[in-house]
Amino acid sequence: MKQLQADLQNSKYHPRARHVAHRRGYVLWVVLALVALVAVAGWSYWGAGDGRPKDYNIVLHNVARDDFTLTVTERGEVESAGVTDVISEVKAKNTPGLSILRIVPEGTVVKKGDFLVELDSSALREERTAEQILVNTAAALVVQSRNIYETALIAKEEYLNGTYVQERQTIESEVFVAEENRSRAEEYHEFSKRLAAKGYINQLQLEADKFAVEKSQKELDAAKTKLNVIDNYTKAKMLKTLESDIVIAKAKWESDKNSLELEEGKLKEMDDQIAKCTLVAPKDGTVTYAHNRENWGGDEFVVKEGAVIRERQAVIRLPDPAKMRVALNVNESLIQYVRPGMPATISPIGTGGRALRGSVDKINQYAEPGGWRKANVKEYKALVTIDDPGAELRSGMTASVTIRCEEIPEAIQAPVQAVYAHGKDYYAFVFNNGDWEARPIKVGPTNDKFFVIEEGLAEGDRVAMNPRAYLDQVKLPQLAPESKQQVVKLTPELPAAKPAAGGDAAVASKNEAQPKPAAESGEATTTEPTAG
Repeated sequence: MKQLQADLQNSKYHPRARHVAHRRGYVLWVVLALVALVAVAGWSYWGAGDGRPKDYNIVLHNVARDDFTLTVTERGEVESAGVTDVISEVKAKNTPGLSILRIVPEGTVVKKGDFLVELDSSALREERTAEQILVNTAAALVVQSRNIYETALIAKEEYLNGTYVQERQTIESEVFVAEENRSRAEEYHEFSKRLAAKGYINQLQLEADKFAVEKSQKELDAAKTKLNVIDNYTKAKMLKTLESDIVIAKAKWESDKNSLELEEGKLKEMDDQIAKCTLVAPKDGTVTYAHNRENWGGDEFVVKEGAVIRERQAVIRLPDPAKMRVALNVNESLIQYVRPGMPATISPIGTGGRALRGSVDKINQYAEPGGWRKANVKEYKALVTIDDPGAELRSGMTASVTIRCEEIPEAIQAPVQAVYAHGKDYYAFVFNNGDWEARPIKVGPTNDKFFVIEEGLAEGDRVAMNPRAYLDQVKLPQLAPESKQQVVKLTPELPAAKPAAGGDAAVASKNEAQPKPAAESGEATTTEPTAG
């Protein structure tokens, strides 16, 4: 029975169920009517407009005169302009260098001639011992060759004044005896001929006496020949031999002397190199270690005991506190504005905000070596001298340097966002009585916030800060397609040069006029925004 009653209550034929259905239908019709009303109202609103003026979102800038200043701010490191580098003069022979054994503490005040650094000279001392042995050997060879030379000189004198004279006298004695024998043989032969004529001796005895004459003549001729040979040949030959021995001995002596000089020079050089392993102060000053933390290979050099010092590498610097300067790197987009002689303001970090005066002294012609950290960013080193450095200024301090590149008083200026580049020309969109005018302008230098307007705008003109939004309301000359997509160059090649051709786009909003220091922004650079 209860199940039947429940079914009757839930049935559509039950009076209560029919009442609920009527109420739901009424609410549905009311919702549909409201939706239709809202749709009609919305269509009417959007079709007729919202009633606000068309220029409700215009952002204008009133052109005015003001002092224009173009400055470049970078951070650099304070250093002495009269710094004296104490370098290692020890030659590296197939070695990376010499290690430091002792070094004075950094900050020590030294006088000229005081000890600074001692380098390891043990290898040089071993080489010196071996070189000393070579020197001793070369000296012995010099003594030996000198004795040989002097012996050769004595041998020549001995031959000329002794051996030759003795041999010649012997031969002359033979000639004298031969002449005497021939004379006797001739006399005896003449006597034999007289005896033979009287019949006292036979013919055979006469022939024997004649043979004795001829024999003595032969002996005389042989002795004279020996005398001629010793005078004209043997003497000349012996002199040539002896003189040759003298020349050879003298050349050997000179060679040994030169070898000795070379070895002694090497020994002296080693003594000098060993002496140079002890570095002393060339002048009075305060010791500053010559650390190198800018190695692009990733390895930094720190001066300490045990560190290896290369040949010609600076170990200690002795700065002159009376001549101080700041070394800084300027981005390639700003270096064109910086010139030697420009005034600068130097604010050393840690001096309580003290500002010092200075000027640009030098700008390197070529960019500094780059690294993977800075990709393709190029920077040029500049040196700024400090006019009156204080006693608290020390080498190694960080300083912010502001270089005043250009100042134009009472110049008409317009924001960089309001300058529109169209081909090679620049325009500003001037708003006047509800209409837009694309007015050609001539721009001057820029400090990344404002352009100096040389022609085209007057004080009080209102220009659009977003000119690209009104391109359909102005008339511009037609351009070739390749000339439309260009850039607005905010950093011309020279301050006096005209800006390069821009593009068919509005100049994007720039950062502050001065680049942030490297510690705040990472890179103190000025970019060129591309056309939209």
